[in-house]
Amino acid sequence: MERNYTFTGDFSPEAVAAVLSIEMILALIANGVVLVITIYQRKSWKQSSTIFFTSLILAHLVLTLYLPFTISALAAREWIIGSTDEEKQGTCGFTGFVNLLSIYVMLMTLCLVSIDRFLFIVKPHLHKRFMTPRIALVLVIIVWSFDTAFFSSGFIDGSGVEFRYINYLGVCYAFTTSPVMAIFRFFFASLIFIIIIITSVWTFCFTRKFINNQSMIVGEGVYASKKKRLFGIFGSMMLVYGIFFTPSIFFSALLAIVDFPGVLMITAVIFFFLVITLSPVIQAYFRPEINSVIANIVCCKILKNKSYPLAISSTCNSSSAVLDIRVSSLDV
Repeated sequence: MERNYTFTGDFSPEAVAAVLSIEMILALIANGVVLVITIYQRKSWKQSSTIFFTSLILAHLVLTLYLPFTISALAAREWIIGSTDEEKQGTCGFTGFVNLLSIYVMLMTLCLVSIDRFLFIVKPHLHKRFMTPRIALVLVIIVWSFDTAFFSSGFIDGSGVEFRYINYLGVCYAFTTSPVMAIFRFFFASLIFIIIIITSVWTFCFTRKFINNQSMIVGEGVYASKKKRLFGIFGSMMLVYGIFFTPSIFFSALLAIVDFPGVLMITAVIFFFLVITLSPVIQAYFRPEINSVIANIVCCKILKNKSYPLAISSTCNSSSAVLDIRVSSLDV
């Protein structure tokens, strides 16, 4: 049966394509810089958190594969990748699979980061014993393998998931064709968020209690005030994911049950792709091994035209060290 690949929505697809193009360029730059610096900083690979954050970066980069297809389809007001109906369905299915795979890899990796952070702060003896870099790598491989195998079912008829072109949105996505699969995806995402919330709240309360106890001992001072910054890298990332990422997850999970307005859905899509730009920026700010390299580069660029070349190196290294100390105090 021949499918309809023509856009029928009530918003301007050209404007959406322009916005997504900007987001794609920014995402490639931000994620590419963080990934290159992470690979360059070999010592950081001894930490389990580096492996988890790198998995997030890779998921972001895989997700950017979805954007060129979607941008071209929105600009043309129809799905143009493929000359026959079978070819169009194949490319549409591929982009839908990439989108769904990346989303759940990011969700499950965030869950691993939350658990890793919980063990590191609340149960450090368990973290040292069980959360080694090798185990972290195995967990990441399991996440990618499970999501790849599970969501490949969308290519099988009758699986409850179908990769199709959504006419009123102008994009290809994994459409849940059965209420059972929609409910499963909803509760699966909810379970991940529950784990993240429980471990995060537990960690926050534990850390706050510890800092309050320390404040009673040493009193108020510059060092105590620095340590009261509890938000850190994970809190900042969860704020970004909560605002921009969560709405599209639940909208898409309930797409087979609830008929949402097209403008609302495409707005959620635009917000969703902001995540893959903001998340690496947060990593670059809070991870010392990354921001120290960026600080050195920026510092040396600024000072290279000065008349004191011998002072450049020491100045850059000094500013980098100060930045490392400042960011480390934030990274709770």
